[in-house]
Amino acid sequence: MRLLTLLLMLLLSLAWQGYRHEPSVRAEPSKPSSMSTASGSKSVLMFGRKVKGVPVKMVVADMNNPRIRLGVVTSRTLGQAESVWKLLAYARPTAAITGTYFSLNTKFPVGDIVLEGDPIHLGGVGTALCVTYDNQIRFVRATRDRLSLWGQYRLVLGAGPRLLKDGKVHLNPSAEGFRDRGVYGRSIRTAVGITRHNRFLMVVVEKPVSLRTLAYIMQELGATDAIALDGGGSSSLFYRQQLVVAPKRHLTNLLVLYESDEEYTRRLSALKPREILRAQR
Repeated sequence: MRLLTLLLMLLLSLAWQGYRHEPSVRAEPSKPSSMSTASGSKSVLMFGRKVKGVPVKMVVADMNNPRIRLGVVTSRTLGQAESVWKLLAYARPTAAITGTYFSLNTKFPVGDIVLEGDPIHLGGVGTALCVTYDNQIRFVRATRDRLSLWGQYRLVLGAGPRLLKDGKVHLNPSAEGFRDRGVYGRSIRTAVGITRHNRFLMVVVEKPVSLRTLAYIMQELGATDAIALDGGGSSSLFYRQQLVVAPKRHLTNLLVLYESDEEYTRRLSALKPREILRAQR
């Protein structure tokens, strides 16, 4: 009788252990096994890997977490460039990557920047990264009547050209208004994209590549939709107090990411240039 009781207890224990370790049907998709390194919290992670022999560093944010916020920090005065460390000091983000292009002569951004409904700058070139008020990522082509369109987004950062659309390579830089030959050549590149599991990718490709190769890399990383950002000497990536990729010049703007909506709200006024803040008072 005692032996039977012990056997019954053993069977119950094994059944309980099996229940505890049964994979949840709501578990997040596993990360690609080819990613070589990872660090950070569950919602915002940094990875390093090679794609087709090209070294890549990227920050991955789970946009299913409603507390994550994206924003743009600009120099205190539009038309001036500042060190990346100054921009990071204004913003104090969890992660950041180079934002939209800017003229090396005038230092004004090339793409549109809208933050919390406030037009920061209107450039009109390319495809914009847009974030809705319910934290959904969209990639939207800039049009002449875009001001009314931009009003429905929390964030607009005009950059491009578009790399991927619905999982397929989608490249037409000239139709998006790009004339600078530097955009078409091989260069160190930065890009952002969204995956089918709603992961937001902030990517720096550390070896000079063409736009088409960049599109293939973003596709390989799991993005379904993606655009390029400013690259070359402007390429930068920041993650948790570490400047992982340092730019070779001063910058005018950064795309910034926060794990906490409270922290984003605290830093919001510091993200905007002085003249915008004066106009809002």
